[in-house]
Amino acid sequence: MVNVRIAGTEVYHPPFKVSNEQLAEQAGEAADKLIGIWEYFGRKDRYYATTYEESTLNMAIQASKALLESSGLGGEDLDMIVVSSGTHEYSAPTDAALLHQAIGGKQSCIVYDSNANCVGMVVAADQAARSMMTNPGVRYALVVGSEQIARFYKEGDLASKGLCGDAACAVLLERVEEGESGLIDSAYYTNTQKAEDMLFPSAGMTQMFGEHLTLEEKKIYLHPEYNVNVAFPTAVTNIENLLHKHGYAKREVKHYILSQLNLSVIKEIAGKLNEDEAKFPYIGDIYGYTGTSSPFVTLHHAIKDGTLIPGDLFFMWSVGAGITSCATLWRL
Repeated sequence: MVNVRIAGTEVYHPPFKVSNEQLAEQAGEAADKLIGIWEYFGRKDRYYATTYEESTLNMAIQASKALLESSGLGGEDLDMIVVSSGTHEYSAPTDAALLHQAIGGKQSCIVYDSNANCVGMVVAADQAARSMMTNPGVRYALVVGSEQIARFYKEGDLASKGLCGDAACAVLLERVEEGESGLIDSAYYTNTQKAEDMLFPSAGMTQMFGEHLTLEEKKIYLHPEYNVNVAFPTAVTNIENLLHKHGYAKREVKHYILSQLNLSVIKEIAGKLNEDEAKFPYIGDIYGYTGTSSPFVTLHHAIKDGTLIPGDLFFMWSVGAGITSCATLWRL
């Protein structure tokens, strides 16, 4: 049976590391309050790009080169390249085209960008895998998630900036003719009733160069009551539905790899699933929240640390502004 498996992962992050205490120095008397907020969300450290040259595109290129090297492949071996981000460096050409150029991709390669915000890489991997299953001409696909959210929050919103970190993750997908490893299924939830509660650019692309707005007014807009909590209960529902649909028991699941946005929510989901929190790996204390790449950075560490090995069943779940969430069930 044809399937698409995860054949390799690599992560790249900028070298500049910032702790809660270092970042809170900018807050004066509010430092302790901010540290409390960050700790509640599970933050300790994060990495930040410090130059304009260290863009999401640059991070994607670095992660991709590392993956090709560790996989023993070259750019000419790739049949598809997808770059996922909510903070793409370019709209034209695509970041995927510039990544293709940087790694020496072949002319017959499919290249495109994907943007479903923070759930984007989960969605991109799901959609790329499904496309590969029906196209025997695509053996290897490179899916890269790269994000720099903190750059685009308003200068006064240190609380939000501190939740985020910068990192890219590159994933190699391989079409296989036989074997049990690969994508099993996915489930989505979308609720757009308050889609306008988070906007970037805040006034839209048509007004990006308007002089009637300040630079700060063009950065990320968050409604005072913005949250994605409406999607969290659906993580439990979608996971349980996928297990039931395919005849698996929870005891067979090795890991639930979720959005690293909020550690308290991960623990809450673990409780509602009646599962051991040890099955929910967390790296948000190391990287901060890295948006689209967040679940796959976590996956990379689970594989690297040996807590997830070939044959293991695992979930990936995340949520993006809009609001859209996606759960995918894989076997490594």
